[in-house]
Amino acid sequence: MPKRSKHIGVDSFFTERKKLLNAYDEAKQQTGDDAVKTEHGITGEAEIRKLLQSFLPKRFGVCKGYIITTNLQFEGALEEWDVLLYDAMESPVLFTRGPGDQDNAESKRAIPVEHVRAVLEVKATLTPAMAKKSADKLLKVEQYLGENQDSAYPQYLMQPFVCAAIFLETKVDSLAQYRQAMDNLTILYQQESMIPFMGALVVRSQQNPEHSGYLRSMLSDNPISCPDAFQMSSDFQYPDGKYGVFGTHGWGVNNYPTFLFDFLASISGTRSQRMSSFYGIDFENTQGSRLFRQRKGT
Repeated sequence: MPKRSKHIGVDSFFTERKKLLNAYDEAKQQTGDDAVKTEHGITGEAEIRKLLQSFLPKRFGVCKGYIITTNLQFEGALEEWDVLLYDAMESPVLFTRGPGDQDNAESKRAIPVEHVRAVLEVKATLTPAMAKKSADKLLKVEQYLGENQDSAYPQYLMQPFVCAAIFLETKVDSLAQYRQAMDNLTILYQQESMIPFMGALVVRSQQNPEHSGYLRSMLSDNPISCPDAFQMSSDFQYPDGKYGVFGTHGWGVNNYPTFLFDFLASISGTRSQRMSSFYGIDFENTQGSRLFRQRKGT
C-alpha cells in the first residue's frame, strides 16, 4: 500500500478557512461604497470566534468580552477584547452585555481573570497602522499580570495563558511597509513583564490567496543579521539580553493549521518545542512563497 502524503480530512479541514474568508469577502463587497469601511472587520472578528467555537474542545468558551479582577488596586478601564478564551468548565460568567442571552455567540461576557486562557486581537488587514493598534491593545494584558499571593483569591492571570493577533489578509505595498508592520508587533516581546505573546496568524497572503503566514519570533544569543531576503522584522532585544527577529520563513498552506494547533496546545498547557499536531498538514503542498520579489526598491 503506497504511503499517503496527507491524511483523510485535510481538504475538509481547509474548507473551514474558505468559509471564514468567503464571509469576510462578502462583507467587503457589501460595504464597498461606504465612506468608512468597518463592517468587514466586524465580520472577520465574528467569523474567527465562530471558527474557534467549532475547532476548540468544548471546555473552552469563546466570546467577545471583559476580564474582571478582584484586585482593588486595579486602575484600568473595563477593556473589551475581540476574542476571549476561557475555561468554560470552571468559570462563572459574571455578567453579559449585548444581543440575546449568554448562549448567543455575539453577547459580551465578563470572565474572572483566573479563568481566562487567551485573548486575541483581530484586524482585517496587516498594515503598519493595524499592527500598531493590535500591539497597543495587547500591551494592556500587562495590567493583568502579577503574582497571586493567595491561590484561593487570585487577582491575576494564571497559567496557561497566551495572547496573539490575527489578521485576515495582508495589505502592504512594499517590503519596507511589511517590515514596519512586523516591527510594530515586536514591542510585545520587549516588556519587562514578559507578555506571553505567541505571535500572529495572517489568514491570507496578498500574493497567493491559498497561503497563510504564521508570524513568530526567532531567538539568538547574538545580534541577528536579517537581510531583506528573509523578509522579517528588524532585529530587537529581549529584556533578558537575548536577540530576536519576528516573521515567517515562508508563506504556505500549512501555516494555518500549525498556528491553530499551537494555539490549542498553548491554552491547554501542553505546548512544547515539537510540532503540536500533524492534523491539517498537507504534505503534498509544502511549497512556500514570499510577499515580495527580491528586487531593489521593494
